[in-house]
Amino acid sequence: MAKFKTIVKKTWVFIAAATLIVGSNSLMVSALNRNIPESASAYVVLDTNNNTAYSKNQTAETEDTVEYSVVDLSKRVHDGAHENAIKDKLSYIKDITPEQIEEKYNATIANMIPGEKDISAEQAASYAVAVLEKAYGVDLTGYTAEASFSRSPVPNSDIWGITFLSPNEAESSKSYHVSVDSVSGTIIHVGFYNLNSRDDNNKDLESPEWKNKAVQEILKLIPENVTISSSKVVFSDPQTGVTVVSELSDGSAYAVRLIGENKEVAVIIYFPDGYDGSFDPKPLTDKAVG
Repeated sequence: MAKFKTIVKKTWVFIAAATLIVGSNSLMVSALNRNIPESASAYVVLDTNNNTAYSKNQTAETEDTVEYSVVDLSKRVHDGAHENAIKDKLSYIKDITPEQIEEKYNATIANMIPGEKDISAEQAASYAVAVLEKAYGVDLTGYTAEASFSRSPVPNSDIWGITFLSPNEAESSKSYHVSVDSVSGTIIHVGFYNLNSRDDNNKDLESPEWKNKAVQEILKLIPENVTISSSKVVFSDPQTGVTVVSELSDGSAYAVRLIGENKEVAVIIYFPDGYDGSFDPKPLTDKAVG
């Protein structure tokens, strides 16, 4: 029962994050790609013997090294257990033939393997680390970065999904997920989760402190020559927290979802072409159900 509860809670937080970003084709979550060092991959050295990456952030006075493990799951897609799991799911399709199962399996596998144009799992993880350090100030030493490749039917939207798993298995420990454009290295999603996320204390949702905190978080990410033009709360809910959208002086925008008593950043979303109204309340129509 305890194991089932853990699975359910972890699934819930991913669904909650996904719900936040559904509905916009222009969403990109990030500490803007321009804020990531252009040579970010040069700051990562991969030890091929133990598959450990070292992210080095250099300053004038000190050099900090963050050590984390990178697991490239795209290299495991042909594992027997993985193959059996995919084919087992395909077998539930009504009237599917063995030949069709094999064909769909091969197509699925092909979409999970990067090509020559794509950056490596280690490079993608290095971009992700740079963003997480800026957005959360997190020390990822000891974390395991599991990298999954996903090819999309939508042009120019293939990604590496990097999940940084905490070395601490306590329910209160945080893990992070970042989606990285597999060609450009642009960050398209970043957020955190833990198994206690559903128990967050989202109260006093009308307080201006929610919007003020979101503005503070956005200021960490934008360049000095860009300012925040306006900010507004677009959604609030006791279970999922408060979502704030801020328009920027360069025409772009951010959406930030805050959760918990301390108003922590659960997800940050970047609109490069300006906010498109994705999170604005939609009026009910005659076709609405319920």
